[in-house]
Amino acid sequence: MIAPEEPQGPNREPLDALIAACVLIAQIDGAVTPDERGRMVESLKRHGGLDGADLETALQTFETLDARFDTRPEETWVEAELMIRRLKGRAEAEGVAVAAVAVSIDGGLEAEERAAVLDICAWLGVSPVRVLP
Repeated sequence: MIAPEEPQGPNREPLDALIAACVLIAQIDGAVTPDERGRMVESLKRHGGLDGADLETALQTFETLDARFDTRPEETWVEAELMIRRLKGRAEAEGVAVAAVAVSIDGGLEAEERAAVLDICAWLGVSPVRVLP
């Protein structure tokens, strides 16, 4: 996990999955733009009701995972995938997929971004028809 000192458990897993999904989609085009980061903040506020220190912790988790792609992209991809797969079959899975797609759209999904969304949907056990615009 990203930060072992943080409290873990079933309530943290949907947030981790959302963060991981957003990082994977953002990494497709190589960098997280200020606009993507802003949408991520808004999604975290809506999805998890986060603000203040909790929001800052979530953003730090995002930044940490995102930064790992520079040095260990394959390992980081697998770590993010595992964070996402933990939600498969849970009620929160579709909400995480919808939120990740909403955060990732910056004028439309490119083919590579769409492929990542399809992977994320498969890992979550969610139909892409329910989440893709």
